This record gives sequence, C-alpha cells and structure tokens, in this order.
Amino acid sequence: MSETAMSLHYVTVTTPTQEVAGFLWADATDVGWTDRLAGSVAAYHAGREWARQAREAHERGLAPLGVLNLLSREPGAGPVTAAPGKETVEELARIVTPEDDRRLLAQLAPPDDDAWRELAEAFDALTDEDRDVKWGGGHKLPSGATHVAFPLYSKPLQRAVDALHGVGAVTPEHRWMGVPMPKPPPEGQLLAPADAVRAATAIVRGERFCDGHIAESVEDGLFDAVAATLRAWHASGATADTSTVTADTMRATADAPAATVATDSSVPADRPPHQPPAVCRFCGGSPAVDVTFRAHQALLVLMRFKKTAGPMCLTCGLAVYRTLTTYTLWQGWWSPFSLFVFAPLALVRNALAVRHVRKLAAPGPGTGGPRFDPGVPVRRRPLAYVGLVPVLWVLVMIVSGLAGGA
Repeated sequence: MSETAMSLHYVTVTTPTQEVAGFLWADATDVGWTDRLAGSVAAYHAGREWARQAREAHERGLAPLGVLNLLSREPGAGPVTAAPGKETVEELARIVTPEDDRRLLAQLAPPDDDAWRELAEAFDALTDEDRDVKWGGGHKLPSGATHVAFPLYSKPLQRAVDALHGVGAVTPEHRWMGVPMPKPPPEGQLLAPADAVRAATAIVRGERFCDGHIAESVEDGLFDAVAATLRAWHASGATADTSTVTADTMRATADAPAATVATDSSVPADRPPHQPPAVCRFCGGSPAVDVTFRAHQALLVLMRFKKTAGPMCLTCGLAVYRTLTTYTLWQGWWSPFSLFVFAPLALVRNALAVRHVRKLAAPGPGTGGPRFDPGVPVRRRPLAYVGLVPVLWVLVMIVSGLAGGA
C-alpha cells in the first residue's frame, strides 16, 4: 500500500456506557479529534477529555502516531486503524445508529403527560392567519442606523412552539449545530420519529441565533410535519423502538378508529414484548450478548475500579476481556486488600463473563464503527505476568515464616 493510502490513522473511542463518542486521528504532523455528530451530550464531554489528552501528549513531543498508540491502550479505545484520509473519519462521524434514535425519543414526555394534549390542542387551534408571519423592523432610525428586521409570531403560533418544548421535543441531546436539518416530507407523509425531535430542536434553538427559523419551517411545512409525526407516534403507543414504528404504521394507528387500535386478542396477554436482537455496543454487529468486564488497579492505599458493560459481539467482547484482564494482572495487586480480594474477584468475574462471549458465532457486518482487534490471548501478553511478583513474594514470606517457626 502506498504512503498516500496510509497517510492517516484513527482510533474509535467509546464512553463507559459503550456509546461511540468520536475518533482520535493522526496524520504525519498533527493529531485531532472528530465528534460523532449524532452522539449524546455525555459523549461530547467525554470527547473533550480524549482530545485534551491527545493534545497534551503531542505537545510533550510524542509523534502523532505515537499518541494514538499510547491512548489506544486505555479502556474505551479501539485499535489503531489506517485510513486513506480524514474523509473516512468524517464519514464514520456521520453514522446514526438506532440507539441514537432511541435516546432522543426517550427524552419525550411520558405517554400520559398532559403536555401531549396541549400539543394536539395548540396545533389544532392554528389557523392560516396564525401561520402568516409578519416582520417588524427593517427601517432606518433617526440616527441613520437600520433597525434589524425581526419576525412577529402570533400568540397561537408561540403556543405551538411552547407545546413542542412541553413534550420534550426540544432537547439538548440533539447537538443540532453542524448537522443537516431534516427535510420536510412530501405532503401527507410523516418524518421518522427521531427526525421529528431533531427538526424540532433545530427549528426552535436555531431561532435564538438567527431570526426566522420558525417562520421558514412554517412556510415549508416542516413545522407542522414535526407536530403531526409526534402526535402520530404518541397515538401509536409512544414506543421508543424505532425499528417497529414506521411513519406508515404511525399514520395508520393515528387514523384508525379506537376499536381497531385495541390489542389483538389472538396474542396471549402474558407474551413478553418483542425484543430486537442485541447488537454489539462497539461495532453494531450481531450476534451479541450482554456482559460486564471489570478491571482493578491498586496503588498502595489507593484503588480504582473500572467496568465495561453492554452487549458485545465475539470479537469486541474478547478484546475488552483481554484488555481489562491484562490491566488487572498488571496493576491490580499492589495493596493488601487488592492482592487477596479485589483483583482475584475481578479476574474470576471476567473469566465467567467471557464464557458467554465465547459461545457466540462470528459477528456479521457492523454499523456502529470499526470492530475491536482482540489481539493475542492474555497468556501471551508479558504484562499479564507482572502479577506473579506479589504472589511469589507472598509465597516467600509464608515459606520463610514456616521455616523460622520450625
């Protein structure tokens, strides 16, 4: 492969909740951080910390690729991966996962909240005259300055905006800046439920930075499409599982008579709700199993406990297991309690958890990001044998004590 094709390397970074936060990258001269655009606020703040660590390591004189190699050893960091250019990282940063959609819908008000009735009443009360936005300002003042034009929204239209706030459709969980605004759907059709939340957030928050965002969305139909989608989603059962709630099913449920919306009596009442197949929280591949791996660090009187949990595929699960287990074997022994209690407990728990991972078949293609590299088994990692030092020391002390007693 040519040097040009290997001009950039990157590391996929996940949060403690297994959400892909973004990507550390390095080229021949610099290191940088790229946020995943659909990520949560927590992921965004986690990314700031990773970016700071990368910048400080580079400023200390470490080469860009050396920075990635160093940070790739930290929990939550994937392997160093080569890419043709930064466009690859930017494309990965634009991926939107079903979990992103579920997170946005989870911000909405509970189905029985009065805010949903207020949303329906506010939009049903809107007239064409209410939607006809007038503008004020725009004229010259006696001083010679021009007064900036501003929209004059009617009280019923402002009520509708407040109703979107009320149901939770305007949320900080959608970081709308730099993300394309959802386009208005064709007349008579609905948005995807999570896109309705994205659009509502961008419309209302965008008004604070540029007058007329709301007016523009009213004119092109996006404003009403947002409300229609949210109302239909709520009427269909307000489920956060977007894989089973499409625009067509929402519309059919919202328009159907009450009798036809009732639960199908042919389905047993005690049947558990359908659960979508688990996908790996790192790469998005399946099959996956919900497991928890732990790591322990001891420094005389100080101790740290780390945990990585969530659905994992065979490949990513082995990578997490081997990384955290090696970390514990290396750093988990250096205090009395850790030597006899916490480090052995973490190792036993990891050994039990990895048995579930090993039963999985090889994962299919993932959609959440690059798949972790499991690397070599724990027994082939030199750091794993550091733990023999305190163990041998304890054995020597026991033998010495027995010999002295004899």
